[in-house]
Amino acid sequence: MQRGIPSDLEECIEFHRAALLLRPPGHSDRPQSLDNLATSLGERFAQRGLPSDLDECIELHRDALLLHPPGHSDRSQSLDNLATGLAERFNQRGLPSDLDECIELYRAALLLRPSGHSDRSQSLSNLAISLGDRFWWRGTPSDLDECIELHRVALLLRPTGHSDRSRSLENLAVSLQRRFTERGVSSDLDEAFSLFLQLPHISHAVSRMDLAAAHSWAITAEEMNHSSALAAYQTALKFLDQHVTLLSPSSRHFDVVRMATASLAVDSDAFSCSVRHGELTVAVELVEQGRAVFWTQLARFRTPLDELSMARNTGAALAEEFKQLSFRLRDAFDEPVEDQSPEIRQLTMQWDDVVSRIRMLPDFSRFLLPPLFSDLKKAAEEGPVVIVNASQYSCDALIVFNHQDPVHVPIDITQTEVSDLSSEFQSLTREFGSSDTQLKLVVKCSPWLAHLVVSHC
Repeated sequence: MQRGIPSDLEECIEFHRAALLLRPPGHSDRPQSLDNLATSLGERFAQRGLPSDLDECIELHRDALLLHPPGHSDRSQSLDNLATGLAERFNQRGLPSDLDECIELYRAALLLRPSGHSDRSQSLSNLAISLGDRFWWRGTPSDLDECIELHRVALLLRPTGHSDRSRSLENLAVSLQRRFTERGVSSDLDEAFSLFLQLPHISHAVSRMDLAAAHSWAITAEEMNHSSALAAYQTALKFLDQHVTLLSPSSRHFDVVRMATASLAVDSDAFSCSVRHGELTVAVELVEQGRAVFWTQLARFRTPLDELSMARNTGAALAEEFKQLSFRLRDAFDEPVEDQSPEIRQLTMQWDDVVSRIRMLPDFSRFLLPPLFSDLKKAAEEGPVVIVNASQYSCDALIVFNHQDPVHVPIDITQTEVSDLSSEFQSLTREFGSSDTQLKLVVKCSPWLAHLVVSHC
């Protein structure tokens, strides 16, 4: 299912159903067939959201568990499978009985995964997350306390370099922030952000979960008005740029486009945060970094990797080496194994080495690095450049000059109003398509933009 073709999944489910019919009660491979069919139905539920698929998935996992009695080597995995299905159904329907049963099953699985077991950190994390969900549902303080302690133990089992470390950092940080909100103990908040601040220092190539953790950090920092918000956005955009680059030389263009589109929201909030912190040149750098991710992927503009491939023999060889390492890293991240850290660590060292060699080439010193303001302001050589940004936190304009610092102009308009104006503009341009008419529409839809340019230039 690497390409996500629905017909492949449909055929897979039918084959698993046929196999199950050939493995009646008493057949030694019946538990495996039950789990295979359940897993495929779970994947189809994730794609289509049909409740009947999830219900059948759960019942099949329940049947499989009955065939994995106490003492069976696969019992812990079977407990985990059923618990995961129940957790998903609770998220969909909010039935407390599903969550209670899920927690008991995760507890049972954890008991079968003692210290030294390869899946222990995942069991700790699963149980902690479900307890956190039950705290939100019922508000029992002991559930949140136990959730935090389990996340602490899981983090200890995921040291620097572990492929799941960023997820553990995020889980523990968010849980501590939640407890701070409930009880007001400042040490919880301090610890939460000390955990988030470890994210920029991950020592492996960026994965999807690293990107999610950085985004969570930015949201939490904004919510708590914390001083690390700008660092969070810088980390999120850095991770986004690297991860999209990792995915881009592949057939998974849908994933790349989805992430590139998401970059616009992160980028607009990052711009707003930079402005609110008085870091105007950083705002320009970040907005350009986010725009580059979007346009090079969605519009298929030429990327730095494309340019490298055209840069003589050395550049082409390095580009090919970079692509091959990216493929291997992506495959390692996709492996359904508890910890791919050793392989990922080795591949990351090779990936870092080839990136360093690329940056030694002329014109590639900023490969996979954000642009510098000193380079960006050259666009204003023939006149000021106005950057308008609409974020959920603020709406602002920056006027970029070639020989002086940018000028910030707050705009008294909400993001919703900007969205409405954008929709109106698009509607009118479809009706009146000429460039002259479009220019008139810009003035009509945004008189404040014309005013700010005239008054500050």
